[in-house]
Amino acid sequence: MENIVSMLDRPRFRLIEQDICRPLDLAEPVDRIFNLACAASPPRYQADPIHTTRTCVIGTLNLLELAARNNARFLQASTSEVYGDPEQHPQTEDYVGHVNCTGPRACYDEGKRTAETLCFDYLRTEMADIRVARIFNTYGPRMDPADGRIVSNLVMQALEKRPLTIFGDGLQTRS
Repeated sequence: MENIVSMLDRPRFRLIEQDICRPLDLAEPVDRIFNLACAASPPRYQADPIHTTRTCVIGTLNLLELAARNNARFLQASTSEVYGDPEQHPQTEDYVGHVNCTGPRACYDEGKRTAETLCFDYLRTEMADIRVARIFNTYGPRMDPADGRIVSNLVMQALEKRPLTIFGDGLQTRS
């Protein structure tokens, strides 16, 4: 809540707390939908992989239906994980990835890939005006130190004066 407290008194802003895996039927029109749902931290999304997949797929479908009914612009927060373990660096927009659809991270990776598929299907069929942002390695001041992603891991190791964990020979690159 502290992240949005400054918006709560704006007349065109309304916070709706609901699991997006359940359809959302609103009486008033909606003009923008930002789908930021789904834990991005590996320990969190792997703790309940079925819910992670449901959030990505069913949740996105529910919000796309809401966007279609309201002619609302839709933003899907996606991830670099849709590329899987890429064999190409940096990844270009036309790179399709190197994924493991049955691995322990698949609930998130494949869930986000399917969410993107749904978004682009809605765009191609002109049912919704969508945008997809593939976000890489986000971090910020309110990030959980035990988040489990590379930036928080390295920052915490540095602050605790522990050796930085480097996988491989240290010459790898990331987009």
